Parts: sequence; structure tokens; C-alpha cells
Amino acid sequence: MRHKKLIILAGAMAALLLAGCASPPARELSKEPTLYAALPNGLDPLNPSQLAPVYAAATRGTGGNFLRILERKRGHALNVLSLSGGGQNGAFGAGFLIGWRESGRRPEFDLVAGVSTGALLATHALLGTPADDAKLEQMYTQVTKKDIYQNRGILSLLGGADSLKDTAPLRALIAKYITAETLERVSAAYDDNRLLVVGTTNVDYGQTWVWNMSLIARRGELELYRKVLLASASFPIVFPPVEIDGHLFVDGAARSNVVVAGMTGTAQPGPPLHGPGNIYLIDNGRLKHPPEALRRALGDVAATTISVMMEQSMQTALTRSYFGAQFVGYRFQMVAIPEEVKIGRDPLAFDAKQMRAAFDAGRALAKQPEPWLSAPPNVGDIPDWALEAIQERY
Repeated sequence: MRHKKLIILAGAMAALLLAGCASPPARELSKEPTLYAALPNGLDPLNPSQLAPVYAAATRGTGGNFLRILERKRGHALNVLSLSGGGQNGAFGAGFLIGWRESGRRPEFDLVAGVSTGALLATHALLGTPADDAKLEQMYTQVTKKDIYQNRGILSLLGGADSLKDTAPLRALIAKYITAETLERVSAAYDDNRLLVVGTTNVDYGQTWVWNMSLIARRGELELYRKVLLASASFPIVFPPVEIDGHLFVDGAARSNVVVAGMTGTAQPGPPLHGPGNIYLIDNGRLKHPPEALRRALGDVAATTISVMMEQSMQTALTRSYFGAQFVGYRFQMVAIPEEVKIGRDPLAFDAKQMRAAFDAGRALAKQPEPWLSAPPNVGDIPDWALEAIQERY
């Protein structure tokens, strides 16, 4: 119900703004380059004919595939973790990580990639100690919506606000869990060639920018690190965009709900240096919702349609990740929230009961002997033979 009200209010506010109730100042398109971000394929966002500076030096002469460089540096097949968006349903990912450690089977991750709520999970997932797991449990079982956002007053909305909510509480929450000491530990992991990347959406350019958070930590840029996390989790319309170097960023899931590891470079990589590694993907959402008859009311139609659009975006991201794993010769392994778990339809509700249900479900699932799916489910978008052909070829 809260989600439906937000959608209706967003539509009403858009109409008021179009009618001329407010006129925000114009902005100029930023041409400021970045030292820390790249497109998902590893190319430079502002000059996509070349590798991004963040990859160019490290991959010179290799075709730009960073996984092969990392394999050489680490000396073994890699364990890659990808964490999707999902708002409050990030509680599932937190619970799964903890249950996975408790099962005794969780590896040390060589590369962690996060988007949206997955970005907020990613730092402590990379660091990986029981104390880091305890922080994840606090973040996803001891917060409510007042710890994430505040309502804006009607005068603020009519005065040209760029969002329905103010995320000052979320900024404070990020600052609480991402400290200077946290950055030192991420930097130490970087010295050991263990990496963290986060996806955001640059709405000025209509691009996904993938940030090397390890390099940001290595250079001690605490405020930038926090800003990127906030940007990645800033659900458009509801939460305000975040400006970095004159560029405007929103939720990474607005364009890609998953960062596909290993798909960088200008040439297809050769076989893995140390045999097949693992790409573990935690989908902080359901693979699909059970069918139900939709009530033909504006709020119901709007909320359900957006939910379907987000599910389709996730399905596309899962398929890309699966194909990416096959191309680089890695095992694809994924989990998602079981259909029977009562998580509601509003990922921005930050409802304590729903978050606890998702957390407990993740923790229990991780302790099962075989919790993983080896391929994304086919929900009718591509023929089975296409998935089979990829499997046979790679």
C-alpha cells in the first residue's frame, strides 16, 4: 500500500511540476573524467573507444580482461560474488552470507560486486569476518524506514525538490558503518589483490558506471566512497540523485541490477589460468511472483507494472551474468528469495517483519547442502536451445 501511494504521489507531483509550479535551475553536462569508474565492459565512459584509465594500466597487452589479470595475481581460480539490488530485501543477502559462513563452506572472495542494496552489503561481504557479518545483521534487521529516509514537506515538493524523500538518515547510516578504519581494511585487501566494485547509473549519460571501490579506499577518499554507495542505493524519484564531479547518479539497478563480472576488455579471453572459478550471484528478490488477478485500480496497476518491469530487468541481468560466466569459463551459481517468503511487494517499506523473514530465509537456505541454481530459470524470454548452446560451446 505504501508503494502504491508513492507511485500516485509521484505522478501527481510530476503533473504539478510540468504545469510550472517550480522551475529548477538548468545544469551543464559535465565532461569531468573519472579515475575510478568504467563502463561494465571496461571502457572509458567519456571515451568508449578506449579502455578506462582504471583498467588500462593494469591490463595493458592482455586485451583488457581483468579476471585473467586477477587470476595471475592471486595464483588460483577465483571466487567472485555478485550482489543484486532489492531495497529492504538485501536482508536476504545478509542472512545468506551469515548462514554460508556458519555452514563452513563460504570462501574468501577475490572479487565482490554490488548494486543498490547489494552495494551496501558489498564492503563487509569482502572483508568477511564474523564482526563484519554482525554489522550486516544490524544493518538489515535493526533498521526501519526512519533510518533510511525522511518525508519531504509539501512546500519542499512544490518548490522544485528532485525527490519525494530525503535520504539524510541513509547518509548517516552509511557513515556509521563505513569508517576510516573500514577503508584501511578494504585498502589492505586491495594490497592482497582482492577487489570491490559497485555499479551506479549516470542519468546524464544514460550509462552504468562501475566504480573500483578498492582503489578509492587505497587513496583514502572516504567521502567519495560513501557518496558512491549512497548513489548506488538512491532509488529514482523516491530518493534524490547524488552528484559526483558534476555528474548526476541514481540507483545502479535503474539500468543494471547486477554487475556482470569478467566481461571487461576488447577481446574474448583465453581459458582460465587455474581452471574454472565460481561466480556466485545472490539475487535479493524473487525470481518470479505467483500469479494473481490484478485489481483494475490506478495504484494497483501502477505498482504491479513497475514490479513486473523490475523483475524483467533482473531476468535480463541474470541471463547476461550466466552468459558472462560461460564466456570466461567459470561456474555460475545463484540463489534468490524463495517464493513462499513473505517479503511484500514494496522494497522500500523497510518493514521489520518482512526484513527479518528475508534474513532468516537467507540464513536457512545457505545451510542447505545444495542451495545453488546452476543456470537462471527460463521464464519464456529466450528459447531453451539458446541456453543449451551456450553450455555446449563453453
